[in-house]
Amino acid sequence: MSQATRGALGSAFSTERDPGAPHDPDGIPTVSGIASPELRRSLSEVKGQAQFLLYLSDQIEESLAQLTGETDSCHGAFLCKVLMMYSGQLESKHAGLGERIAETCQELYITVREFDGA
Repeated sequence: MSQATRGALGSAFSTERDPGAPHDPDGIPTVSGIASPELRRSLSEVKGQAQFLLYLSDQIEESLAQLTGETDSCHGAFLCKVLMMYSGQLESKHAGLGERIAETCQELYITVREFDGA
């Protein structure tokens, strides 16, 4: 039975299947040894969109906290406009992320099937 090493997201890579696969300094097989350029690009886009959503969520929380303690009505109105802008961004990026995840999952399924069949 092959020994498996867990990646950062809980994925398992077999360390005995392809001894020639690229490894990082810790001995963990890298994605570039298995994944196509399209899959790597898709994963990168998903991570970028997810990171942006996390950043946007942090900004929303910070703006809401400022809004609850704001006594100046002008600054309060500004914060409301900023929150509406954030809301629009959150809605559009969320939809885009869902689509990108679906596409990436399909590419990942194909990659795993090809690798598993070898």
